[in-house]
Amino acid sequence: MEARYHIQNFTDGSATESHWGYADRIVPCTNDAGSCEYLDVVYHSHDLGMLYSGILWSAIIGGLLLWGIIHRSHTSNRTTRTINTFIRKRLLPDIKFGFGRYFFGRTTRLQVLVLACLTVYLTIFSFVGIRYKIWKTPVKNYPNLHNTRSSIGPFADRVGILAYALTPLSILLGSRESLLSLVTGVPYQQFNFLHRWLGHIILLQSIVHTIFWSIVEIKLYQPQPSTAKSWITQTYMIWGVVAMILLLLLWGLSLEWSRRKFGYEFFRKAHYVLAMLYIGACWGHWEKLKCFMIPSLVLWLLDRSIRFIRTFLIHYKILTNGKGLFETIQAEIKHCDDEDVIRMEFDNPNQLDFEIGQHFYISFTDAKRGVWQSHPFTPLSLPGDKHGYLIRAKKGETRRIMGLDKSTTPIILTGPYGVDTMRDIGNEDNVLCVAGGTGITFVLPVLLHLSKYGLTQGRMIELIWVVRHQRDTRWIEDELEELRKDGNIKITIRVTREITVPASTTGTGTSTPTAGSVSSKNLDGLQKNQEDGNGAMLSVSYEKELYSECPCNPPVYTSSSSSSTTPQLLDRSQGKSGKIVDAEKAIEEGIEPHHRPDLRKAVKEFVGRTINGPTVVYVSGPGGMISDVRDEVALCNDAGRVWDGEERAEVRLIYDDRLE
Repeated sequence: MEARYHIQNFTDGSATESHWGYADRIVPCTNDAGSCEYLDVVYHSHDLGMLYSGILWSAIIGGLLLWGIIHRSHTSNRTTRTINTFIRKRLLPDIKFGFGRYFFGRTTRLQVLVLACLTVYLTIFSFVGIRYKIWKTPVKNYPNLHNTRSSIGPFADRVGILAYALTPLSILLGSRESLLSLVTGVPYQQFNFLHRWLGHIILLQSIVHTIFWSIVEIKLYQPQPSTAKSWITQTYMIWGVVAMILLLLLWGLSLEWSRRKFGYEFFRKAHYVLAMLYIGACWGHWEKLKCFMIPSLVLWLLDRSIRFIRTFLIHYKILTNGKGLFETIQAEIKHCDDEDVIRMEFDNPNQLDFEIGQHFYISFTDAKRGVWQSHPFTPLSLPGDKHGYLIRAKKGETRRIMGLDKSTTPIILTGPYGVDTMRDIGNEDNVLCVAGGTGITFVLPVLLHLSKYGLTQGRMIELIWVVRHQRDTRWIEDELEELRKDGNIKITIRVTREITVPASTTGTGTSTPTAGSVSSKNLDGLQKNQEDGNGAMLSVSYEKELYSECPCNPPVYTSSSSSSTTPQLLDRSQGKSGKIVDAEKAIEEGIEPHHRPDLRKAVKEFVGRTINGPTVVYVSGPGGMISDVRDEVALCNDAGRVWDGEERAEVRLIYDDRLE
């Protein structure tokens, strides 16, 4: 670290002055007046940078402690409920202004507000407390040359300090074994937004730090090029270059293009390794700021170690001879009537405890690379019961599992992760569950728990499940049948890629399409008679509110001549009677529109029908579904009415957007 001593006089100084995180200063200063004044600015700016970093971390730790106390206090009075309702109304909706959606994606105003506050703090205190001036100082043994010393050196150091200070926070925000979730009760995946943007900020700070010091050492300090060569070959600078390269790799591989190109698993493993190497390179670059690198390394190792230990405890078996064995779990595979979804089941290992809403990471080990990959899945079963999962194959390992020609596969289980989604559910809370596709696994255990323990009486409970095809209901047909026995639970199933005919109607008004039901749909919603697959006549009617769009030239659905239960579309748009076109393909090509339900309207109507008590909305599915429900939940909150004692105006949201 001798590079930072290069303008100080070691022989004439009588003492050293310690500065936390920086090289000791030789006092008194015996250099020329300009150099001594410049050193005053450098050291004062550095000391303030350490102070501002301390203030930042004090605010973060204090805020987390306060959040944790409130989270565990279970305080629920009119004042706190009014405040929470007001915050929900203002900060829960998606950010939409200007290019907000383009830059931030589908995220809440609260998350963007936290990011904005952090950015404003860092911007202000990157500049505050630095004296901005230029000094011309002589160069020893070169009477015709001079050094140009300016405040960009202290500014570059300040930015570097803040980048180091943010590194532990970045590790915290990106950890699966999240201490933040433990304190706040917020699922770890909801911190990913801040983790990504903190990475952008650290990269920008590092680039500024690198460029400015390069200007100083390559241009402003003389003589050249000898000064630049001497500077870049020093050990601390070599480590600085390594750290910058690793940071650029970390950032580049985290971009959406890179994740699509190389795959999520490669990104995740590379991210872990590069992060550890980056922390070590930063330590080598400036060892005196190890006060930030040590916590970063500890948090990284803690995350990996806890994950390994939890997996080990699930799979380690004690044999009768007293020896131990690590063994995989044999999971049963059931292929559904669908080309890309399977149901996987296995017995609960070692009475593994988890809470409703939590999920596990599963590795499929019967392939060479399977043991190195893991995927998050939410159990659709209740804690203590046989584990059940729905797996939608996309590509890679999940697609390979879909193609297995056997009934079982070995797996490794890690978890559970996430938070208890029923922790704060009161006895009078009304419950609306909204799910898209396999997102049903997030909300189904909530309904099963309420029904199993007799907690449905006296409150409104409804499930709205949006699926592509009516055959998708077979994924969880046993669980649906169990819920239908509870007359207090209303089940509504919306099909988006078929026009289906309800073959039976439950006492609660629930439509349950069957595989053999096919129909024609007209614009007037008139009742028509049609044969089912067995030749019997069905009297069917069409509920207009089930569909958000209606084609100008109504299609006719008829059963296929093959054994497939997928309805087919009779194409009449080209005047060719009798031409059969695949219904889903027709939707994708624009011949027939999607029939997506208006979920915002559904949420509003549900809250409007409640008689008393607050409402809790659960939602899981694609990003668009999450955004629609989140925005409407925010609108349904009214702090003034809650203050006046009207509990119906309090609507909470619990969501899981890991399907996006």
